[in-house]
Amino acid sequence: MSGLILGPAFIAVGDGTSTFGRLAIEDGRIAGVLAADGPADCALPAGTSVAPGLIDLHTNGASEYLFNRDQGNAVSVASIEYARMGATGFVAGVMTAPWESMLHAASEIVEAANQLEEAAPRGARCLGVHFEGPFLNPKFRRIHNHGWLLDASAARAQEMLDACKGACLLVTMAPEVEGASDALRVFVENGVVCSAGHTAARYREGMLAIGLGFRSLTHAFNGMPPLDHRDPSILAAFIQDRRTLVQVICDGFHVSPVMIDILHRTLGDRVVLVTDNMPASDPGYHIEGGVMRAADGTIAGSALRIDDALRNYMSYAHIPFAQAVVAATHAPARLIRHDGELGRVTRGARADLSFWDRDYQVIGTMVGGRFVYNTLEVAV
Repeated sequence: MSGLILGPAFIAVGDGTSTFGRLAIEDGRIAGVLAADGPADCALPAGTSVAPGLIDLHTNGASEYLFNRDQGNAVSVASIEYARMGATGFVAGVMTAPWESMLHAASEIVEAANQLEEAAPRGARCLGVHFEGPFLNPKFRRIHNHGWLLDASAARAQEMLDACKGACLLVTMAPEVEGASDALRVFVENGVVCSAGHTAARYREGMLAIGLGFRSLTHAFNGMPPLDHRDPSILAAFIQDRRTLVQVICDGFHVSPVMIDILHRTLGDRVVLVTDNMPASDPGYHIEGGVMRAADGTIAGSALRIDDALRNYMSYAHIPFAQAVVAATHAPARLIRHDGELGRVTRGARADLSFWDRDYQVIGTMVGGRFVYNTLEVAV
């Protein structure tokens, strides 16, 4: 691939800062940030902002396709859909289901992701698999079927790893379930990030979980006890311990805007924006009150796009784009330990980039130095 110079544009670096200049790309990687004055192969429209590509760590599918059910087809659809949102990567979620079904879905997702990786990029990359279950607390299971929940064990953890062929990135489980510490040990030894979620744990159990190796909290405030001032929940432990990152669904419904602002003020760059997007893939699911609900009214996930999550975060926390974008780029990359490659506009990083107009609407997405979504009306 030949070199390419883009710009000039406002460049949100991914560390909370921004600059104005041109961007040099060589062989699919960022070769450097150049001064604004000078030639460019691709002159960007006035007011354009360039940022790292967004990354969604918690999504259940896209359009009408569900990773659990549609597997490989869902991966290819999500790849195109996420590119339209400015996302260059997503982690495919496998929700609680019959055990063998979960393992099969994970295997098919990884196979589809590998096939997309081998071809020229057409959309966002599937970075790996996130298991949300089956090691959850029944009291906070929400739509996860009680009959499919299981005790954790080292053997089951190994089966999950084997099904993913090295691509298991994230596992959500309740730290208090039977066998959780044994499973955790296997996951941590194999580089999998364990996230506490769908849990009844309070502060003390949360601190113990972090001590054992949990490094993330799944959809803060949801699927856990409230943050009570006398008997705080596990959320308090993850807020307090700076080794952790906290995922939040920033749609204004799962968590109120004022609590999003408080999370930002408390956590800073440890906030990770996720969607928990649930496609309307079944007649029993419907959007009501801004969220996806099951037939009985139980919240099943969100109807949120990752670019909307970012714009909401800017609004709710009253912060500029360059600061807000960290929560959807570098923070998720750091959580899954891909921050050496992704989440920053810096020399040597992958040229996985998002392009935004003055109103912070997505106008282009680049994966590995190639545009996979482009409304810029410029020749490349």
